[in-house]
Amino acid sequence: MRLGWTSKTIILTIVVALIVGSIPLRERIRYQRLVLGIKRPMPLTKIVDFDPTALSGVMIGAILGGFREVAATMMWAKVHTLWNQEGTWYDCLYVMRSTTLLDPHWIEPWRVTAWHMAYNIYAETDDARQRAILLDKAISALKEGISWNPEETDLFIELAWTYFDKLDDYEQAAKWFRATLHMPHPAHIDRIIAHGYERLPDIPKALDWYDYCLKRDPNDDIARGATLTIRERYLPAWRLLEEGDYDGALSLIDQYLEVNPFGTIALHMRAHILEEAGRLEEAFATWQQAADKFALDDLARRKVAELGTILGKDVAPTATHLLRQASPEQMSPGRVFKEEK
Repeated sequence: MRLGWTSKTIILTIVVALIVGSIPLRERIRYQRLVLGIKRPMPLTKIVDFDPTALSGVMIGAILGGFREVAATMMWAKVHTLWNQEGTWYDCLYVMRSTTLLDPHWIEPWRVTAWHMAYNIYAETDDARQRAILLDKAISALKEGISWNPEETDLFIELAWTYFDKLDDYEQAAKWFRATLHMPHPAHIDRIIAHGYERLPDIPKALDWYDYCLKRDPNDDIARGATLTIRERYLPAWRLLEEGDYDGALSLIDQYLEVNPFGTIALHMRAHILEEAGRLEEAFATWQQAADKFALDDLARRKVAELGTILGKDVAPTATHLLRQASPEQMSPGRVFKEEK
């Protein structure tokens, strides 16, 4: 059936209105790219790692029409819709991931996607293998976001904090925190690096970083107090450790633990001295003591798993232990959980 003149006029009017209406948006995008220096979104040919069922016809039309940023915004609106619905957290994850692929220079989706895996979905299971996959994917997402946005301090901080808070991998946390030092960053970042080395423990590096904090800000009372504490409580024992006097180092640490048996750093240091002395059974027992005392001491639990494996003990693996052994298989978190269910 042929369209009448009136129908053709209406359709033509709608098309013209759509084109005219898109001009301000196109000009805004052009301004952002040319004046603000924002790069182009990812080429369509590289968008391969997402669930196509998350895309509606309108979104596909926006993508094919060159409005990748508009499609990403629409996807993110879908995240907000799914977030408050029961049983849709894994669907949320697919939509979040699709958003990062559509507009990789939008920072918020990278941060929220990684956080959703490393914290929200992570808390939904006690299975160490599944947790390892989630942490691996969260870290990979943040590293990918950094590769697209190497000037964004927030992504470096999110990645460093994930290493620090979820994996207790203080060396990697320090590496990524240090990457922010040439950018504008909060002052407490420098102290977090120092505190991580305290817990590792690596007393000389902790002191170096607290000294760095004091050079940047002589009025940093937190750094000054930490420096005095380290020099008084831990440095004498560390010096004996470096000299090979393991018994002397243990004696000093044990004296402090008699006063404060819940000293996390002291327990970690005691276990470290025992490891250096080759007394692995005692080191294992000390790490186990720390793991039992402190619910959030994932470093102690990882060390229990590592030493337990060496000693042939029947110990439960941890997510961080599995991550250090080998990277988990390349499988999406959503697929893992759905297969199990």
